Amino acid sequence: MTLVSDAHVDHGASYRDRSDRRVVDHYGRPERVGKAVRNVVGTIEMGYGVLAVTGADRVEFVDNAVTNRVPDTDGRGVYALLLDPQGGIETDMYVYNADERLLVFLPPERAEPVREDWASKTFIQDVAIEDISADLGVFGVHGPKSTEKVASVLNGAGAPEEPLTFVRGSMVDAGVTVIATDAPLGEEGYEVVCAAADAPELFDTLINRGLNAAPFGYRTWDALSLEAGTPLFEYELEGVVPNVLGIRNALDFEKGCYVGQEVVSRVENQGRPSRRLVGLRLDGLREELSRLDRDAEPGAVAER
Repeated sequence: MTLVSDAHVDHGASYRDRSDRRVVDHYGRPERVGKAVRNVVGTIEMGYGVLAVTGADRVEFVDNAVTNRVPDTDGRGVYALLLDPQGGIETDMYVYNADERLLVFLPPERAEPVREDWASKTFIQDVAIEDISADLGVFGVHGPKSTEKVASVLNGAGAPEEPLTFVRGSMVDAGVTVIATDAPLGEEGYEVVCAAADAPELFDTLINRGLNAAPFGYRTWDALSLEAGTPLFEYELEGVVPNVLGIRNALDFEKGCYVGQEVVSRVENQGRPSRRLVGLRLDGLREELSRLDRDAEPGAVAER
């Protein structure tokens, strides 16, 4: 699902299926766009599922379910995991404290299963969970000039500095929330959230107003996240014990019990997992692979 299909067509988008959602694969010459994002700035329509968790017990409820400490202060977020009893990752997610509700950003195919699972476990707690994926537009702004880009169009606030914190403001006539990311592509970056109705105007603003940003799709996202060493749910995370992946930023070893914690703690206490996810840089391989694709450039070949 995309909220800005006309704009994607205008920019020559090619689509692909990413889990159960139709997303932009690329706009042509993705290797050149990748260089633009790596060296300047680019923007992408993100394919998240989004849950809203409300009620007086919302923070305690989600905190008891996930691997990291859920912030109890408005304007802050955390990266966390949901595990099965064997410690395998069922999904990763970003949880943001947005005043009277928590917003949970997660892979789109996991939104409804997580909503159903959590709704079945509320019991007497004052908690309600709603899938609001269709209500919001989310756009990533990434690259070494992303702060300059955001500052050139954001009104009413300065760009947030600390990772996974956010501010509220406006871009032209659209009310927005701007989140400082944890640099999944290896460069500074932000996510800009708006009402679904404002998504077309916001996408145009991010591309064309202030400092121009190159639109890019998930082929570039996958390649740059791979270069940055960021594991993604659909490729590396699903079903794997988190210790194997080295994603300690998703774990709080001091917090209370959650499903799968015993396995994570046992592997941690043993000192090392039985295997690890690592990156390999093989000299000359990219040049050989690029010969298989006349449109590719050696520096752009990256596969998961």
